[in-house]
Amino acid sequence: MTPERLFGAMAFRHPWRSYQARILADLEAHLDDRKLHVVAAPGAGKTVLGLEIIRRIGLRCLVLAPSLLVRDQWIERLKSDFVQDRLPDLAGLVSTDLTADVPLRVSTYQGIHQKRNETFPAFELLCLDEAHHLRRSWWHTLTGMADRHDCVTLSLTATPPYDAAAREWANYDALCGPIDAEIPAPELVKSGDLCPHQDLVFAAVTRHAADYVRNREEEAGSLDMLRNDPEMLAMIEALPWIADCRAHAAEILEAAELFSAMLIYLQDAGRPLPSYARRLLQIRRGDIPPQSWDWLQVLCDGLKARLPSSTLQALTRMGALRNDRILLPPPKFTDRIEILRDDDTRLVACLEIHALERAARGADLRMAILVDRIGRLSLTSEATATGFNAVHLFRRLTADGGCSDAAIMTGQVVVLPRALAEGLAAQPLPGRPDHVLIEGRDFDAAIARANAAFHAGDVRVIVGTQAFLGQGWDAPGLNSLVLGTNLASFVAVNQLRGRALRIDRRPPGKCSNIWHIAIVPDEHVSGEDLEALQRRFACFARIDREALEIRSWFAPEASCTAQNEKARRLAATHGDLARDWDSAMQVGEDIGGRLMQETGIARRQSQVILPRGSGLASLWRRLFDRPVPEHEIRRTLGRMGHLVLESLRQLGDIGTARDITPYILEGPEGHRLGLDRATRYEETLFHETLRQVLDPVTNPRYLIVVPAGFLRGRAQLFAVPPRFDGNKRRAEIFWKNWQAMLGRGQLVYTRTVAGRGLLQSARLRTSRNRTTHNLQWK
Repeated sequence: MTPERLFGAMAFRHPWRSYQARILADLEAHLDDRKLHVVAAPGAGKTVLGLEIIRRIGLRCLVLAPSLLVRDQWIERLKSDFVQDRLPDLAGLVSTDLTADVPLRVSTYQGIHQKRNETFPAFELLCLDEAHHLRRSWWHTLTGMADRHDCVTLSLTATPPYDAAAREWANYDALCGPIDAEIPAPELVKSGDLCPHQDLVFAAVTRHAADYVRNREEEAGSLDMLRNDPEMLAMIEALPWIADCRAHAAEILEAAELFSAMLIYLQDAGRPLPSYARRLLQIRRGDIPPQSWDWLQVLCDGLKARLPSSTLQALTRMGALRNDRILLPPPKFTDRIEILRDDDTRLVACLEIHALERAARGADLRMAILVDRIGRLSLTSEATATGFNAVHLFRRLTADGGCSDAAIMTGQVVVLPRALAEGLAAQPLPGRPDHVLIEGRDFDAAIARANAAFHAGDVRVIVGTQAFLGQGWDAPGLNSLVLGTNLASFVAVNQLRGRALRIDRRPPGKCSNIWHIAIVPDEHVSGEDLEALQRRFACFARIDREALEIRSWFAPEASCTAQNEKARRLAATHGDLARDWDSAMQVGEDIGGRLMQETGIARRQSQVILPRGSGLASLWRRLFDRPVPEHEIRRTLGRMGHLVLESLRQLGDIGTARDITPYILEGPEGHRLGLDRATRYEETLFHETLRQVLDPVTNPRYLIVVPAGFLRGRAQLFAVPPRFDGNKRRAEIFWKNWQAMLGRGQLVYTRTVAGRGLLQSARLRTSRNRTTHNLQWK
């Protein structure tokens, strides 16, 4: 069957939204590299956009989706929005069978991976829906298949894995290609295709505060025990590298990190350092960082065969020696976040959020509370449920006849009000006569009933698992989402948030609250759970209603009481969200604003991490320890931005067709550097490269050494970013641009003996350097 019959009969039944039309208008340009990569927030209409692109390309196509539910949505959208009466029978044209020789096949990533050794009929276009789901094994399967079929690729996602490891991003980029077009959530709110929403943080004090404090004290005691170990100290002082480091200079530079760990141990103990040691690594005492678990790990790993027996016994007692491996800090300290996230505190926090949302919304409430576990053993038992799971939370919500409009939805079982389960094979629920349990053959029918009841308001609260509700569940009425899950990755969090962002045409003016729970050790809002939450927030833009800005960074109130009062006030005034979004988006030109990435540098950091000037004024400031003036910081930052941009252009990673320019903003916190008129991919690449220059040096093949001048001072050391250090020709692109824009520098290869010493000096001297990554609508 030829593709023309199917694609020729397809015609979209609705007008295209402005951002969809913009992508379609540029389709040919985007396909220059035979790859089209579109990033669009949930609700942007990725499926119909993908079908239209497939129609316009007109090649035999294989569509892959992350689940059977999403797979079936493609066929449903094709029927309802494109062919309807033109092709009532799609047999011979569309199939979910991978072996069918038809113009359009729709399957799943799991399906293609399970049959990766089989031969399929040819296809010329590969469409990857929700492409962020490409796990390592799936990526390997699809890369090989795409190469064999020499096909065009179309990748659609709401959440590229921006926070993935560098290698995983490289695999993703190789298969999907650079991001060609992006439709961010704020643009969809502006166009009315996503509802106004706000992210709220509820802080709760752990009930295990004593355990948390005890763990912190035990960690501090364990650290002190290792750093003040007299036998360890004596052993290090007797080592030939310390006793006569000049005679062992070549060996030391071969293991400069271990030698640094020795020096840190000695300085922390108040012992003198060999003068030649500091000369060898080109460092001063002030460059040596304080003692830490990371440096003790380096020391113990490097000297493992020499460690005194008393030290090994101490490591064993603190749980750091396992299977002949030393783990510092010991796992019981790295897992301390689990003490904070105690089940009782999280459960009570969810109950409090439910109570205040029900009071604020009344009959309009449509809430989903997502947890990680089902707690299935408690379903059919009269025993009291325990733990933070769906069943226990449901039982607490419905206790004493309360919250009769609650349900449970998971991938295994459904619990519904008895009145909604008529005709289904249901089991009684012990202790809850008004609700029943459905599983087995009627499971799908129960899911459909639950969705319909939620839409109608007969069910107002759904307790479910992230695995079931996070991907593919479509409930437009959802207006309150509680993320009770232990998630940190951008992909997972954004997928869940997307469930609450969809518009609901029936009650106009829908506004959503998205709740994040931070469990803290005491009344002060701090701790590991808050740090994980701040990393989560760094990946998406949210409205700050007090500042009337759309941005990513999050600064909590100082106390739990103040933070929760603020969250309650904002939740109760959800009716003003649309007005506040309108005010926050009154910026920019063209589409009325754009989501920009920015690299932030605090004022104190900008004094130490930026290249210094070479003039007399700069030398005078260094001599008398004077701060660098604001105008010079701004000028140097601008040159750094142009350096990175021009170097990436010369590599071919950023095109020259558009007038892309860096910009600098000043604020009370410091400076922010951004890139104007760039795509999201170009921005990501630019900021990643810039931060690799300004953040702590890791393991580059090349360093740039900026001389100190003729007065007392030291050279500054900067990493050549990994994108440029594959070989000397690439490194010289960056170095020559450095010379042209910043004036001075020497390129040094770090894979020599002397280079390794300089590299370790750079690691020590830049260990305190820090930049931040921000998103802001402008």
